[in-house]
Amino acid sequence: MEALDRNKTALTHRVTATAVAYLDGLGCKPVETEVPISSDWVADVASYWYPTRTEAKRLHLRGLAREIMGNEENTYNPIERAWGEGPFTVLVEVKTSLADFKRDKKKWSQWPAHLCFVAYPTGLLSIDDIPAGWYGMQITKNGSGVYRVHRTSASPFPPHAQHAGSIIDLVAAVGIRRDHRTRNASLREWIKAYRATDTDKKKHDALGDVICAISRWMQDPDSRSDSITDVLAYYGYQSLPRYCDDAVAYLESLKTEGN
Repeated sequence: MEALDRNKTALTHRVTATAVAYLDGLGCKPVETEVPISSDWVADVASYWYPTRTEAKRLHLRGLAREIMGNEENTYNPIERAWGEGPFTVLVEVKTSLADFKRDKKKWSQWPAHLCFVAYPTGLLSIDDIPAGWYGMQITKNGSGVYRVHRTSASPFPPHAQHAGSIIDLVAAVGIRRDHRTRNASLREWIKAYRATDTDKKKHDALGDVICAISRWMQDPDSRSDSITDVLAYYGYQSLPRYCDDAVAYLESLKTEGN
């Protein structure tokens, strides 16, 4: 799991997590956070969606089919295709303060995905504040769940027609983000396992060296080391557990008797 962004508040993280859970429950797969969708826009949450007829009803998409035009050249209208195909591109902007919402006012006249949501805690925005063409994802005040999803009454209605290249770009951005996340997680686990194995190997090698050194010390009457403690200190063992005291004393007594 990636570390949480310390520049974001706990409420922002909770609202983001709730938005991710909502899209996942809607059937969007995969759902990723912090997805670059253009040179100056990083979506808080992004995904893509191949809705079934039943899933499409949850956002009342089928009823909008007659209202969507989007037949311009080089555009793609998802309504023209059979339901269950796709994909629909999806993004969510998370806002937990009115200042942040107003600061991004230039964004609200754009629709860089078929379905655009603004997720916010209850009480932050009114239905009239929701930008035209965006869904309002109203989150409970503590950010624990979705209270309601609003579709603006102002036109244009979603889903918004997207250029085929834009669809590919967003789908690729989500896929790359997921690949980075899973790849980094796997790489961290591999490095952790390697280091653990390497540490165990070093410990075993060191233990073997110590055993051989003690054995030579026991057999060599002219050994320069005065005690096993000296031998261990040579290999970096400055102290031993107290339960080893009797064993060390016994070996040293054998050495004395042998001499």
